[in-house]
Amino acid sequence: MPNSDISGTESPDLQVLWHGSQIQEWAKATLQGPTPSLARSAVPVVTELREIPGGPFTPRIAGGSASYGHQGLRERLAQLYEASAENILLAQGASQANFLIAGALLEQGGTAVVESPVYEPVLRGIEMLADRVMRLPRRAERNYQPDPRELAGLLTADTKLVWLTNLHNPTQTALEMDHFAALVAACDKVGAQLIVDEVYLNFIQPDFRAHAFTHGAISVNSLDKTWGLDQLRVGWAVAPAKVVERAYKFNNLMGVVQPYVTEDLADQILRSEAALSWFQLRRNTACGQMRLLMAFLKSTPELKLLPPSGGVNACLQLPGSLNDMQFSERLRTERGVTVFPGSLFELPGYIRVSIGGDPVEVRQHLTILGEAVREWR
Repeated sequence: MPNSDISGTESPDLQVLWHGSQIQEWAKATLQGPTPSLARSAVPVVTELREIPGGPFTPRIAGGSASYGHQGLRERLAQLYEASAENILLAQGASQANFLIAGALLEQGGTAVVESPVYEPVLRGIEMLADRVMRLPRRAERNYQPDPRELAGLLTADTKLVWLTNLHNPTQTALEMDHFAALVAACDKVGAQLIVDEVYLNFIQPDFRAHAFTHGAISVNSLDKTWGLDQLRVGWAVAPAKVVERAYKFNNLMGVVQPYVTEDLADQILRSEAALSWFQLRRNTACGQMRLLMAFLKSTPELKLLPPSGGVNACLQLPGSLNDMQFSERLRTERGVTVFPGSLFELPGYIRVSIGGDPVEVRQHLTILGEAVREWR
């Protein structure tokens, strides 16, 4: 698998129709403990609708056509982005939204450019659809900002899409806006679309009008990471109307009809100012726990922080003698603490820790993490 210092290389084995997702298979096999430990990369899950102010929010099994998404939810998201309903693609999570948009853009084949380090499942999906996948490194020496000049060197007339994350997953680095404008301009020059997965961006920028769609790119988001509504499985993309139309036609081969009940709940919740204020308070509370990690690192110099721009996640560099995959497995099985190995994101030698959960458990598990690093280094 390509790593973060590879530029302009193709993903291997594209003659194979599809590859499974190592990170998803690892997570589903591993994250089965009684608590999230240090591995839930999001705010805490909302377990009951009655927790949310502004209700009651009522599940309705039917109430209108959802053939191409819940019309009310499309209109509400359009309001939030200052777009039109025709710009809104609804999907069952951000991963599906990414896949459907990629399918729309790669309908007739072509080349895709995907960042590295990367959230691997989206890379695997794009590999299924593209004739060729090129990798754009987000380098440590550039603070994980993509280089517009390097991107321009990868783009050709055959390039249909460029895919990035903001905040970058896994490093949680925010895209700098001067870089962003140059990235959009480079894509425009060859007729490619820039797709930006923004599932973590609401941690630092809750105003959707400041997201990528406003600046000439395609925005992808969901009610998962910064909302805690994982189980609704509601995601979306905000894109040119013709791209959205093709994406819905692509989905006729798979999802066919959108789930009315979850999209209707999402519509109800997103129309409640009391609910929106409550979700922002939850974000602020979760992000505020980054102070726990900062205090821990002061007493644990063996771990080096890769500074995030915000949110509840951070990547920590292990001492050179430790293998991140082996360390993470041993930490889980021997000490009951779970972290994500950086190798699953093409970031070997690092672990990703998440501190948005119960603060008592976060402190306890950070302490155990520090003890393990000192003992096993």
